Amino acid sequence: MQQAQQKTTLFVAIDGYAGAGKSTLATWLCEQLSHCQIIRLDDFYRPLSKLQQQLQCAKAVQAYFPAAYVVDQVLQPLHNGDSASWHALDWLTQTLLPAKTIHPHGVILLEGVFSTIGELQPWLDCSVMVSISSKIRHQRVIARPQPSTDWWRHWQATEDWFHKRYDTLHQVDWVLAGDSDGCANTT
Repeated sequence: MQQAQQKTTLFVAIDGYAGAGKSTLATWLCEQLSHCQIIRLDDFYRPLSKLQQQLQCAKAVQAYFPAAYVVDQVLQPLHNGDSASWHALDWLTQTLLPAKTIHPHGVILLEGVFSTIGELQPWLDCSVMVSISSKIRHQRVIARPQPSTDWWRHWQATEDWFHKRYDTLHQVDWVLAGDSDGCANTT
C-alpha cells in the first residue's frame, strides 16, 4: 500500500455479485473523495446469444467480459499516463453510446462483477468485495429496467463459478456488507 501512496493514480476494484451494491458504493466514494472517477464494467459486458449461454465457467466469463480489451484499451493507457476512451453498450437499445473518457489522476474505481479477474490484477492497487444475501441481489437485479430476464440464470451460474473459483471473498483486501437500503458496511 505504501507504493500506492506514492502514485498519482490509485486503481481500486469493487467486485461482488450483481445487485450487491457495488455501483452504490462507487458513487458514494466518488462523492466523498476529491479526485475520483469510476470505470463501470457494465460498459464492457456483452449479452450472450442462446448458443453462447451454453458456455460455462471460464468460457462464459470470457464471453461476458472482454478483460483483454479493458487492459489494452483502458488500464494500460491509464497506467502509461494517457487518457483512455471507450464506447459503452446500452443494454436496453443494444447500441453503442458516445465515447466515455477517463484521465489518469486520483482514485479510479473499477466497479463491477469480474473486476478482480486475473487479467486485471496486475493493474490494481487494492480490491473490495461487496456482499449481500442472494435474495436481495435477485430482487434488485430483476427490478432493473431490461428487455428480458432470460439471461439471469446463466449470469448467476457464471458469477457463482467465478467467485468460488477465484475465492474472491478471501482474495480481496476488504469485504463490505451491502445493506438492504443500498449502503455498505465494513465487515
